[in-house]
Amino acid sequence: MSKAALHAFIDRAREDKTFREQLADLGPQQIIDYAARNGFVFSDEIKGRFINRWAGVYFCPQAIEVGILCPGLVPEGYKNLIHYAQSTCSSSELKEEEHDFRSGQKY
Repeated sequence: MSKAALHAFIDRAREDKTFREQLADLGPQQIIDYAARNGFVFSDEIKGRFINRWAGVYFCPQAIEVGILCPGLVPEGYKNLIHYAQSTCSSSELKEEEHDFRSGQKY
């Protein structure tokens, strides 16, 4: 249920102002915990993306929106999560993700 849970989380954050406000200052693990307390069951892959702030991800359409909804994920000095994530890729020629997010671990 990885992508479905992420999409449901995004939809809830878009629609529920109180839910979104609670996300504003949370870091990666705090967001995962908050989501779980609110009934979202993220796969290890989605947890890995949050924990690593999408580092090494060349492309993910949801990353920019997650960064807007969870501004505490975006490292200082970056305009959004994809800006950060692409800065962590080893090559501008990279066309696919370098890391295995399915582990749900910090890399």
